[in-house]
Amino acid sequence: MRLCKIESLEQVLNLKNYKITSVNEVKEGNKIIKVISVISKNNKQRCPICNEYTSSVHDALKPIELKYLKLFEQDTRILITKKRFICHKCKKKFTEEVDLNNQGKTISNKLEQKILKDLLNYNLSIAYIAKDNGLSPGTVRKIFEQAMSNYPKYIINLPRVLSFDEFKADTDCGKYSFVLNDLIHRKCLDVLPERKKESLLSYFTHCNNRDSVEYIVSDMYEPYLLVQKAMFPKAKYVVDRFHYTRYIMDALDKVRIKYQKSFGYNSKEYRLLKNKKNVSLLRKYSNDIDWWTYTRRYKNKHYVEILKIDLKRELLNINSDLHDAYILKEMFLDLVNYSDYDHAEEEIKSWIEMVYDYNIPEMVEAANTIKNWLPYIVNSFIDERFSNGFTEGLNNKIKVIKRVAFGYKNFEFLRLRILYIMNGKLSGITKKDRNSKK
Repeated sequence: MRLCKIESLEQVLNLKNYKITSVNEVKEGNKIIKVISVISKNNKQRCPICNEYTSSVHDALKPIELKYLKLFEQDTRILITKKRFICHKCKKKFTEEVDLNNQGKTISNKLEQKILKDLLNYNLSIAYIAKDNGLSPGTVRKIFEQAMSNYPKYIINLPRVLSFDEFKADTDCGKYSFVLNDLIHRKCLDVLPERKKESLLSYFTHCNNRDSVEYIVSDMYEPYLLVQKAMFPKAKYVVDRFHYTRYIMDALDKVRIKYQKSFGYNSKEYRLLKNKKNVSLLRKYSNDIDWWTYTRRYKNKHYVEILKIDLKRELLNINSDLHDAYILKEMFLDLVNYSDYDHAEEEIKSWIEMVYDYNIPEMVEAANTIKNWLPYIVNSFIDERFSNGFTEGLNNKIKVIKRVAFGYKNFEFLRLRILYIMNGKLSGITKKDRNSKK
């Protein structure tokens, strides 16, 4: 019966190359640890000196305890006794090699692999992974840093389309960190400690093929434009649509808030302008609103059509400036969605003049920003229609990484974690593996 259990345990733990000699439980603090003693089934080893095989066992070393995968949610240790062989030819003594762990490590290879797989899940903090696997956070960090020790400090060869962006890092290197992405292949290329022009110029001097970069997609941050002109003179600077349309949305929002505050807290107008659904209704492009979903509590589609007209009319009739600002926003989004590269500049200029005619201060301010960046905004209308959607998605993941860890002070560790999560295949882990833990 005992033999049968041991054989089953060998299968469960995938220890086919090892013989289990005993299974015990020991108390370690408040936990009960399962300790499984094993020896290798391999009775023959190749001599590392003369390369001859030998089956002569000289003696055995003191057992080594390895942290292993949990067995039925119980912390498990493998106690392995390594044999020492003696070579018939050169008479040298040597210790057998085993595949349970790497030389000098007290953590099994299988547990290391699980740790690295867990680290691909951006929803899991270092502290959680450590606790879940019966390790200290420092040990998990060490495993990760060793696995990523050969990650390059610079990207040597650049793709034809680059994305420049930043995120709030608050690390030991500064408040904002820079993100460099490949938009075509949807890949995070690198993360830099800061977004200052001098740092970016220094970084890109290490790149060999700057002349092959055709487009740089970014926001309206002037240092990025200066970097493009200095390091990528042949590339076109493209202002991402998300960023310049946000200026228009924010301007409309400022108009709404201004008139919202002009009404009393208990007034109907205040409540209408404060309502989150109504705010969303005003900001969204009218052609993108799924009114049936928006008003899903009503089953009659005809009634929904009446409701959407009445609701929009009620909101926009509160104030004429709000009505006009909304119309200007819709006209701009029509332009963004339906214009082409050849006509975009002329149509945007006409829209700017219209904004000046309406003379709504918040919209005028947004229009001036659009005017200042007009050549680079027009570049967003080229046929390929590049978008920083991938970059914005990455930034959202970074926010989660930081939140679950309550922030990162060590920039380099944060950099490697981001690159590892986004490019897990560098370590031979597929996207399927990455998603299996989510």
